[in-house]
Amino acid sequence: MRAPLTVLISGFDSLEGPAFDRDGNLFFVNWLSSSIVRRTPDGSAAEFFNTGGIPAGLAFHRDGSLYVADEGDDIHGVVRIVDGQATILVNQYEGQPLNGANDLVFDRNGVLYFSDPWRSSLEHPVGGFYRLFPDGNLEQIDTGLAFPNGVALSPDKTAVYLAETRRHRILRYPIGPDGALGARQDFAALPGGEGPDGMAFDEGGNLYVAHYGGGKVAIFSPAGDMVGTIPIPGAQVTNVAFGGADRRTLVITDVETGSIYQTRVDAPGLRLFG
Repeated sequence: MRAPLTVLISGFDSLEGPAFDRDGNLFFVNWLSSSIVRRTPDGSAAEFFNTGGIPAGLAFHRDGSLYVADEGDDIHGVVRIVDGQATILVNQYEGQPLNGANDLVFDRNGVLYFSDPWRSSLEHPVGGFYRLFPDGNLEQIDTGLAFPNGVALSPDKTAVYLAETRRHRILRYPIGPDGALGARQDFAALPGGEGPDGMAFDEGGNLYVAHYGGGKVAIFSPAGDMVGTIPIPGAQVTNVAFGGADRRTLVITDVETGSIYQTRVDAPGLRLFG
């Protein structure tokens, strides 16, 4: 029997991007106010930083700095926050502006994978997928996507996964031993609602996917089969993250109810770079 779903915090209007730091603080986004909020383990919450844009995804670097995917027109890329100061790391590719970054994840070597969907759609599939190397080199992994969204790396680091929201599918890109990427593959479909949004792996290789417009978190096996769901009171589920001392607490952001929910799961979440 699954552990009950409880409200961790509420009172927001545009929740996204949950991420835990090494001290157990939960960071999340309220994008309509351009705000990144920090909730401490004792339950207090306050604004940590305001980008002035449209922050969406968050990821911690091993050095403790916070990386932010921001879709705002003044940023439309990736920002690094250190000691209260923000620096735009990337907002263009080969001299052309990015669309606006949405989600991001680090691999074990500090390479940053991020989606770039802003204003892309089925009718206008101009979304991109990129990785940023520690030396500042930016590589375009894919383009022509209809709102690329959540990003996650498999536990064995042999593939990176991308939610393509408007086509209701999750894509898989193999990563070779030399780091080279293979052609995209269809991994799973998530029909209904708007489509898949933020994602996170557990240590067993199961992929937890926020179903935006679908009112649930869908759980996919390593083979791409849906093996479970976690119903959420609101339909606009945006993202998930694992936390707690044992990484078995799953937090879930939902826009419709303005709440972050939590539940306990059997397998620990994958330990992330930061």
